[in-house]
Amino acid sequence: MPKVLCIISLSISSIVFLLFLLSLIFGVPFTRDGGILVNIGFILGSITIGVYSVLTYFEVR
Repeated sequence: MPKVLCIISLSISSIVFLLFLLSLIFGVPFTRDGGILVNIGFILGSITIGVYSVLTYFEVR
């Protein structure tokens, strides 16, 4: 079960990363009214969660 949770959190953080990266570059899913710093914050947060989920997956394995 913990492996599945790690994979799920990695996939969700990947989706969040892609959404906000597209928003930062093209402004496609969201408008740029929120600001560049919000997009960068969410990108850094999703990278952090992705790294922690990979590290936890290797520890559980």
